[in-house]
Amino acid sequence: MSYFKNKSILVSGGTGSIGSAIVKKLQKQKCKVIRVFSNDENGLYELSEQINELKDISFQQKMKKNKIRFILGDIRELQRCIEATKNIDIVIHAAALKHVPICEFNPKEALKTNYVGTKNLIKASKKNKVKKFLFISTDKVVNPISVMGKSKKVAEQKVLKSNKKGQTLFSCIRFGNIIGSRGSVLPKFKNQILQNKSLSITDKKMERYFLTIDKAVDNIFSSIKLMRGKEIFIIGNLPNFKIYDLAIVLKKHFKEKIGYNKKIIITGMRSGERTFEKLFLPKEHKNIFRYKNLIILIEEKRNKINIDKYGHPFKVYNDEDLQKVASQNYIKKYLISNKLI
Repeated sequence: MSYFKNKSILVSGGTGSIGSAIVKKLQKQKCKVIRVFSNDENGLYELSEQINELKDISFQQKMKKNKIRFILGDIRELQRCIEATKNIDIVIHAAALKHVPICEFNPKEALKTNYVGTKNLIKASKKNKVKKFLFISTDKVVNPISVMGKSKKVAEQKVLKSNKKGQTLFSCIRFGNIIGSRGSVLPKFKNQILQNKSLSITDKKMERYFLTIDKAVDNIFSSIKLMRGKEIFIIGNLPNFKIYDLAIVLKKHFKEKIGYNKKIIITGMRSGERTFEKLFLPKEHKNIFRYKNLIILIEEKRNKINIDKYGHPFKVYNDEDLQKVASQNYIKKYLISNKLI
């Protein structure tokens, strides 16, 4: 039986790459209702068209039939958050400003969405007695140097501190870049190739953890089922790609396919950017456990935790769980196996 069967779910940022993927997968889980909460009116309309196969009935009838509600609103507005979370069992908080250069240029707006918006959704969830709240975080919160990373870090801290006995359970999940998502490096490279332009990267040493959107959604669902409050879930075994190697693989692949043969140019690092990201801090190691594909950070000390309360066997984390930088051959196989090229 599906964990989400007969439950009411709110997905904030439900029109983004990760949010819309969550909604589409929830649609198969026999939920009582799915609320898609977004300030992107056109995104809501486009998502409704993608998932509503029913023809010749009204928009309202389609929502009723599919048990999906499209909620136009902004997490910056507390009252709208209260309305959106009424009678909700689980909140999946994916709404955020995520592009580092945009956040660097608009720091106050980044803070309003990523921190104030999260705080509003927390307050609304408590008021409406939501059972579980999972915050989708990022590897950029670890020793953050960018506005985006710092704003998500304070939001993550706020989420974890919001746990009170007998109330809503609050936890976080951290992961790297969703490969192929809107605005990410893979579609950027593909567009440059299709336009017969040079591939542009900021630094030869740049590397990032990647995962597919399906893997991200699966692990979000696993985290919701497993969470008891105060955890940070991290997806283990993520491939780590050098962006320069990714560009070389794409250049070679499309040279064979369409004769593409432009240069790879280095543009220089952008404000708020660094060559590599980490998934957690060394000081967090003493509180790290492993369950299947998830690495779990728990803020209490290990000897004070009744690990059995999760109802599953845990393994103490070890450093072998993190991937080393992938070879170009691995990157090519990864892209092909996941139908990304």
